[in-house]
Amino acid sequence: MFEKSPAKIWRNRDVVYRLKYTYCRRCGKSFYPPRARCVYCGSQDIEYRYSSGRGVLKEYTIVYQVPKGFGEQSPLVIGLVELDEGFRVVSQIVDVELDKIRVGMRVEAVLRRMFVDGPTGLIQYGLKFTPLPQ
Repeated sequence: MFEKSPAKIWRNRDVVYRLKYTYCRRCGKSFYPPRARCVYCGSQDIEYRYSSGRGVLKEYTIVYQVPKGFGEQSPLVIGLVELDEGFRVVSQIVDVELDKIRVGMRVEAVLRRMFVDGPTGLIQYGLKFTPLPQ
């Protein structure tokens, strides 16, 4: 999803920045990213919706040896988040101390800088998740 072209970023803005997903009217399941056909039952009786961006952290891992270009974000916390709408996404978890992270904590999507493309200086933004206040 991380494109280096401003035009591609603009075209994908609903999916990447607003968590646009698909709800199947036939089987009642939701999935992300959106598709024209249900990934569970194959129906085309679908509806596009936008997520609240809130959910529950189901699993996570802490990455200490980060890829090139992510050194300033080390350690990275990568989590599996189940959104309230019923689908799951893998994303970075931010703004939380490592000893405070726990499975089951409520989180919400926030727009954050992902990286800066060196040659062009294009700043790529994306959604990460942060804990909700208890």
